[in-house]
Amino acid sequence: MEGLHPATGGVYTTVDLEVLLERPHPSRLTEAIGMLIRHGFLQRLRRGLYVDLFRGYRPEIAGLRWVAPSYLSTETALDRHGLCQTGIVPFTYVTTRLIARREHAVRRVGNHQFVYRHVAKHLFFGYDPEDGLLLAQPEKAVLDFLYFVFKKQRSAISPQDIDFRRLNAARYRSHLKAYRQAGFSTLALRWLK
Repeated sequence: MEGLHPATGGVYTTVDLEVLLERPHPSRLTEAIGMLIRHGFLQRLRRGLYVDLFRGYRPEIAGLRWVAPSYLSTETALDRHGLCQTGIVPFTYVTTRLIARREHAVRRVGNHQFVYRHVAKHLFFGYDPEDGLLLAQPEKAVLDFLYFVFKKQRSAISPQDIDFRRLNAARYRSHLKAYRQAGFSTLALRWLK
């Protein structure tokens, strides 16, 4: 399977595989995908989405495409921006998709763990494209993290672990305006000082 790996990060849709495998006929494509799965070259994440086990895949892109729309945030983004050393292995995403059951909020592929946290549509902003990903800006990653702390969701780190001095205070306050809870705003501003 040559071709799309650099562009897709080793994460393929059925349409990608149709092009790569040159199988325009649906039954032939299904047969080819089934054979690749049986021989351990592909793994199915969900209907129409697969990861390349033979050549490898970028797990952060797999997680991004597994539950869409989503962006990397909270602990993962804090670590990537150097705001705290989390040492956390899972990739944490923020999504507008409702996750009906708690056990579906944590997913695994091989040694990779993906955690999805839900926000309302008006809070789905403050991320930038970076190397094929959508990554929360530092200020938004902190606000997302504090928001989930405020909502009593567990984390392996605490706000004390974050270096708030490295944030752009104006952008932080601007992003904070989107959160429509006075109690949360008070908490978030207290940490900025």
